[in-house]
Amino acid sequence: MATKIFVDAGHGGTNPGAVGNGVIEANVNLAVATALANNLRNMGYDVREYRTTNDENVITPIAADLRKRAQTANDWGADYFISIHTNANVNPAINGTEAYVYAVNTPSYELAVNIVNEIVRRLGTKNNGIYARPSLYVLRRTNMPAVLIELAYLSNEGDAALLADKPYEFAYAIYVRLLNYLGLPQIPLFE
Repeated sequence: MATKIFVDAGHGGTNPGAVGNGVIEANVNLAVATALANNLRNMGYDVREYRTTNDENVITPIAADLRKRAQTANDWGADYFISIHTNANVNPAINGTEAYVYAVNTPSYELAVNIVNEIVRRLGTKNNGIYARPSLYVLRRTNMPAVLIELAYLSNEGDAALLADKPYEFAYAIYVRLLNYLGLPQIPLFE
């Protein structure tokens, strides 16, 4: 049976997430998640996306939507949960890539380190590290290794340009490191 990977494009519907430098988080998340899911499907993985449009599956209030995301992955029996987000800060100088996991010294943590390192290597973002955030619902309530990736900061002009112009490259970095983590070869789509 193929490995089952749940790809969660954060936000959507009436919740656009962060907005900065003319870029909307929900749109970036969806573009990256879609490219990641397509790459994984092309390699034969069983992939489920929480949303493939802005509104698909998204409900209100936000707490109910987060419950639905985790429950959908759990009910499907996903082997891995990858949640795609972008970040923002009131200080426009703050930039970089980071990821959140439920706890350190776990498979999720190892996967997050691999993904962040690859995004930093490929796109030149700053490595802000990996943090345990057991309070985040989709990390706390999923039954499989889960990683929430904050690709870069929309509030930073340089990061926002990367997010707007290179969503496929962000997706490819995640794809490469997920396959590497699973110990499987990847077909280089581009370098």
